[in-house]
Amino acid sequence: MLLEHNAIIKDIRKVDLRFASCYPNLYRSAMSSLGFHIIYDFLNSREDIYCERVVYPHSKSLETSTVLKDFDVVSFSLQYEQDYINVLKMLKQGRIPLRKEDRTSKHPLIIAGGPCASSNPLPMSRFIDLFVIGEAEVILDNLLDLYIDLDNPKDNLDAFLEIEGVYLPDHPVKMVTVPDLMDACHPIRQVVPETDEKEYIPAFGRAFLLEVSRGCTRGCRFCMAGCIYRPRREMPIKELLNIAEKGGNATGLNKIALIGAAVSDHSKMEELCQGLHERGFQVTTPSLRIESITDNLLEILKLSGLKTITIAPESIWKVRKAANKSITDDMIKDTINTAFKHNLNVKLYFMLGLPTENQNDIECLGKYIKELIKMGKRKNQVRVSINPFIPKPHTPFQWEGFNLDEIKRKMKYIDSQINLRSFKVENPKTALIQYILSMGSLELGDLLERSLTEKVSVRDWSKLSHKWDINEELPWKNMDVGIKDDFLKKEYKKAINDNLTPWCEEFGCYNCGACNKQSS
Repeated sequence: MLLEHNAIIKDIRKVDLRFASCYPNLYRSAMSSLGFHIIYDFLNSREDIYCERVVYPHSKSLETSTVLKDFDVVSFSLQYEQDYINVLKMLKQGRIPLRKEDRTSKHPLIIAGGPCASSNPLPMSRFIDLFVIGEAEVILDNLLDLYIDLDNPKDNLDAFLEIEGVYLPDHPVKMVTVPDLMDACHPIRQVVPETDEKEYIPAFGRAFLLEVSRGCTRGCRFCMAGCIYRPRREMPIKELLNIAEKGGNATGLNKIALIGAAVSDHSKMEELCQGLHERGFQVTTPSLRIESITDNLLEILKLSGLKTITIAPESIWKVRKAANKSITDDMIKDTINTAFKHNLNVKLYFMLGLPTENQNDIECLGKYIKELIKMGKRKNQVRVSINPFIPKPHTPFQWEGFNLDEIKRKMKYIDSQINLRSFKVENPKTALIQYILSMGSLELGDLLERSLTEKVSVRDWSKLSHKWDINEELPWKNMDVGIKDDFLKKEYKKAINDNLTPWCEEFGCYNCGACNKQSS
């Protein structure tokens, strides 16, 4: 049984627009997504709109059990490419035709946002009427105001192109973000589930989600979010502590989950954690950057209830340089030893298949992981997760391919070298499909639709796998996310030569273009 606190109930007779905020993954993931909470709080702050939540595998809202077809606007949060098929399942179950050309003015307007929509919306363009490119707070008010003003919004989609950040296929679009996080939405009365059933417990447990920052400028060459959400923006510590206190009072929660692409890069990270601890909060965070971890920070986090730190060495030093991860082996070992000193567990994330990696590197990686595991002073103190590298749009590695046979061979070798119960390896076939959905174009619509009614073979997916040449026109050419193609090309060439690009916040501007979108 599931009981929710702080869910919003409105009189539907007193609103002008009913909005379904859909999360195409399980409830546990949905309620761990701060973006999902933000949209709910942001839109329900308007008296003329009622935003309700719909979470996969269901097609009725949690608030009123209204089926999707009866909403005015149905919006999907595209966080992961593998959720695309779930979007189609929800539409079908919600009695909405899948293809936009089969829908009439009587059907809801179907929109989508999130990182996947912002980077490459083309694979889902057959099913979505409009895409929100960037951060929702800057776009949704204008989009929904126009929807309310238009007599027939479904027949006037071109009118929405007047709004910066709204995308229709074949039309250029400029991504928009919130320049100052003080102007962003920071939900206080977050919905809190109360349940004994595991599948309904959010990833951070019973925790208030506190957004510390957005964006990251460290320049990891494989990271899409680190490219498209530049520049890094952080909240003032005074405001963060104020939001935490208000959120604790509104939710009854005494645990704070720090959220952001580069949480530990916050200029007042230690002071923030100390302040939260002094106010009686436990603190948790999804991951920490090795460069930002200090002995004092781990001591504060330990005192405030943290039991495990998550860090990402990614690979051996040679391959890390290609990926622009400037952390040395000594830094990694020092961080692990510091964690052990505070009796913390350590979770390590690695990637296989990064550019420049060869068989000798894989053999070295196997030895390196075993070496790190042996540093543990007790059983399972070190846990390891390995994922295949998947190229993403708008990154320096967007010109790399995905070789399934090679990834399977590398995975098999690493698996044979590591005898660890907590060792996790992602399925290479799933990774291949994610690669195709990340880097593909409009033609993927047919295959996604087929996936609803039949099991599509890996061979059929592979037919649409394409490695883009550095001189080719890319499918997402109309998506201006701020970062320049010339900068990405320079970074790709530096990667192939194992050259690092130091962090711009310490070494100066590289003219990547991202800061310009904040001032334009």
